[in-house]
Amino acid sequence: MKDTSKTLKIFLLILFFINCHSNIFSQISINSYLEIGNNNVSEGVYSNFSSQFLAKFGSLTASTSGLLTFTNANPIIFSTYKLSVENEFIIFNNPISVDAFYLGKAFSKELNETNTGILVDYLTNHFGFQIGLNARIFSFNNEAKQKYNFPEPFNTTIWEPFNLMYKFTYYLQYNRKWNFEASVTNFDTYIIEQETNPMLLTKFSYKLQDKLLLYCDLGYLEAGLLNMRVNTFGLYLRGGVIWQIN
Repeated sequence: MKDTSKTLKIFLLILFFINCHSNIFSQISINSYLEIGNNNVSEGVYSNFSSQFLAKFGSLTASTSGLLTFTNANPIIFSTYKLSVENEFIIFNNPISVDAFYLGKAFSKELNETNTGILVDYLTNHFGFQIGLNARIFSFNNEAKQKYNFPEPFNTTIWEPFNLMYKFTYYLQYNRKWNFEASVTNFDTYIIEQETNPMLLTKFSYKLQDKLLLYCDLGYLEAGLLNMRVNTFGLYLRGGVIWQIN
């Protein structure tokens, strides 16, 4: 609980900094969504609420976001925090970006998950390609260390040094307001799976105003791909809004 409280304070401090210095950024936007779903470990239907704040200055974009989770499987509500910095380039008249990120997650009441990684994103008119690497650490939190009184030099962490991240997306613009996306990937906003567990994602978006975008996502996750037996792991439905403040 102390680790979660500390992360929440950092999240609020960054939001305060962005609010106080919004005049130095060329663009400030907010991305918020509500999600409901069910999977093999959620112990029933779960719901998530996320808010992401993005600040752009030139080719650099910094973002901070947090996730509130309501599920029977995990009593921690403020479950996940993410921070990323992205730099964009133009190659052959197409945008390419490099994104470095930190992702901290309360995996359970006693176990934390930490991810750091880098993603390269290349876009064309109809296709998007993202590929990168992440390192993951599972560790017992301070409450668990005190509860179980681990003897020295007992290792309370597990380190996964490298994991491949990928995302292949097809874009279709119906008109100036309606857009459609379909993706095959092993990661989402707050989830990074192993490479053999792909997700199938679809997204519809509607540009309500110049500075307001509505979207709806449907995600399907399998329990495996390159295995003898393939089962459904879970589904989720997500609705959100992106508001460009300035």
